[in-house]
Amino acid sequence: MSTSDSESRETTPSTVLVTPELTQELVEFWGFKYQEMRQELDDMKAQDNRPSYGELVQLVQQLQEVAANNARRLEENDRFIRDTIATGRDECRKLEISNNEKNQLLLQLRDLDAERSRLCYQSRLFYSQAVALAAEAARHRMSIVSQIYTSIPAFDPKSFFPAVMEFPCPTQLIKALPPDIGRLSDHFYFLPRPPLSMSLNVLSPGRCGYWFAPFSFSQYGSTFDLVTELEPNKWTYFGKFISRQLTHYDMRLSEWLSLDEEVKIRFCDRIAGERLPTGQHATHADKLHVRECYDSGQWAVPCYALQCVGYDKTLHDILRATAATIQMRLPSIQPSLGKRRRAESPSMQTITLEAREFGA
Repeated sequence: MSTSDSESRETTPSTVLVTPELTQELVEFWGFKYQEMRQELDDMKAQDNRPSYGELVQLVQQLQEVAANNARRLEENDRFIRDTIATGRDECRKLEISNNEKNQLLLQLRDLDAERSRLCYQSRLFYSQAVALAAEAARHRMSIVSQIYTSIPAFDPKSFFPAVMEFPCPTQLIKALPPDIGRLSDHFYFLPRPPLSMSLNVLSPGRCGYWFAPFSFSQYGSTFDLVTELEPNKWTYFGKFISRQLTHYDMRLSEWLSLDEEVKIRFCDRIAGERLPTGQHATHADKLHVRECYDSGQWAVPCYALQCVGYDKTLHDILRATAATIQMRLPSIQPSLGKRRRAESPSMQTITLEAREFGA
């Protein structure tokens, strides 16, 4: 074979013989490739969700607003933190000042407590001295009364013991006495126990003594029978007395200060009312004025001597029997008696009995 024949075979393109079977395969192959490319293109379109330019601009604006709001919140939080720190510093300063004031108050309280203890001690000492002075004044006054009036017992204390009579109301006793009681006594005075009155300074029934400004008593210089309340609703007949004022022997300030507080209050209320015209009532200022006058020593409670001029044992027995009768009838009359007892002022116990009222 020649050289020209070889070259002609090399340059001549190879040809493929297309048969019907091959044509069918080629159609199926490129159809499959087309479907793959189309599916891939659809997938790429589905995955391409990028926003538009307008959406991007709106999104950027929203992000800027969020950033601005966050910046404002941060600034407000910073300002709140700064204010809180400043307030905390102020509160710390106030707390420090309060602690200093508390310490000063504690020191003052300690000083005041020491002063209170000192004043309490002085008050107790002053009160004990006042009580001692009051006792000395009472002994001196009693010695004066004994010098003025012969203190001879009206009965033998070894053979006669005055009875303790129990009745709730002096008015009830007077109404229950026999009609002819006027032949034995024309005037009774029932002295209630403190604080309704000041204490009676008589050593025992039938002896001389003194008392201070008895309430609603007007029989000075006249004979009267004295019945004294020793315990609640328990009375004792002390005898017949004549009362006269002891000049220059009024109650001392030490004696006034030694009295029970309720006794002083009731006495000042009574004096404040007596100083006013009939029908008027003392005000609180009037009562305070009276109390200040007595507490300062400007006024003094007048003292009256009690001269015992006798002891009527017959009258004593009648009073005791009448009181026993009242005591026996007490359960049946208790309701009405209780009402009368509350309505009656216990301190107003002066009852005058004239003989003609009882047919004597």
